[in-house]
Amino acid sequence: MTDSVSTFETLESNVRSYCRRWPAVFASSFGSHITDVNAVTYLDFFAGAGALSYGHNNPVLVDVAIDHLRHHRLLHSLDTFTPEKRDWLETLSSLILEPRGLDHIVQTVGPTGATAVEAALQLAQNITGARGVIGYAGGYHGMTYRTASVSDSMLPRSVVSHVKDFIALPFVETMTQVDLDLLDSTLENGVDGEKIGAILLESVQGEGGARPFDPAYLAHIRSLATKHKVLVIADEVQAGVGRTGPFFSFEGSGLDPDIICLSKSISGLGLPMALNLVRRSLDAWSPGEFTGTFRGNNLAFATSSAMLRTYWQTPDFETHTLAKAEIVSSALDRLVRVYGAGRFTTRGQGLLRGLDLGSTELANSVAVHAFESQLIVETCGHEDTVVKLLMPLTTSNEDLTTGLEVLEKALVSSL
Repeated sequence: MTDSVSTFETLESNVRSYCRRWPAVFASSFGSHITDVNAVTYLDFFAGAGALSYGHNNPVLVDVAIDHLRHHRLLHSLDTFTPEKRDWLETLSSLILEPRGLDHIVQTVGPTGATAVEAALQLAQNITGARGVIGYAGGYHGMTYRTASVSDSMLPRSVVSHVKDFIALPFVETMTQVDLDLLDSTLENGVDGEKIGAILLESVQGEGGARPFDPAYLAHIRSLATKHKVLVIADEVQAGVGRTGPFFSFEGSGLDPDIICLSKSISGLGLPMALNLVRRSLDAWSPGEFTGTFRGNNLAFATSSAMLRTYWQTPDFETHTLAKAEIVSSALDRLVRVYGAGRFTTRGQGLLRGLDLGSTELANSVAVHAFESQLIVETCGHEDTVVKLLMPLTTSNEDLTTGLEVLEKALVSSL
């Protein structure tokens, strides 16, 4: 341990998690680096579980935040009107929604992605009159009771294991007719006596193992959902806001979601912020029907607007992200060829990448050895057999190369 952690062990709940893998006392950060109290600097390939896609303390966004605070601008506003919210709504519409042909209204829901999913499920039930939800193996949508109950990766936990209005269909990497028939029949028959009101999925799963769905299957989800009058909810909390290259991970697939859930990196600076994009014709909420004390984070509105204007005015940022993704993908493919041909696999899209080692022990060992060499990575997937790479999108090519070299050394040390 790099510093005494007795205070945390004495006063903090046993539920703490990440600190067990990374037993350092972190004190400062910038870009793709975090420094602890002993001046040891780590290269961050985790990015706050995807909440820091635009880097730690991004200077453009920090300047906006400081100016906002220095001039005593409103911080907390519920859902009242403010100049920051107006600017953010207009920027989001002009740079993200209109270019993609999305006629969706914006619902700010509170500080977390789980809140966004909760709101989406409630609206779907209100519209369809059906509570049943179709999800997918490996899906993760939050830690509240309801979102955990529709997260296949959470179902082994006793707190949600008895929920009967959810069914997890198999993940579809390469579509077959069997997959389509199963989806169609489930939509027709419901689950445990409950009719289906929503299909909920991550187009590219994060906690499920950095797994992209077959885009052709996503298009069929749309057509079958329309046929059965069921809403499609895209959980873009981790894979959205540019993580996979385009702003949304489902772009180009034909999924055409009715509701899009966003959080994590949408503020740009890691500030708590979550929202849903709801197809305009489905905005069936009554005033005050879904509320939340922290819907109006004006500091987050301001930094989000700056992030959108800085990175999404042109296609350049997406192009740069995809170029970096090629560097990562090529490096992971080489690791498989050299060290684990026939045993290891790689997967992912954009800068959401995974190296599946097929072993919980081995993946955990790689993460531990990486940390000992000042690289922060996490594990994911079924039984945590996948080393997940979730570096900031702003990471330099030099830092990418350095981190991938450390990862290789960690793998060699673990074999």
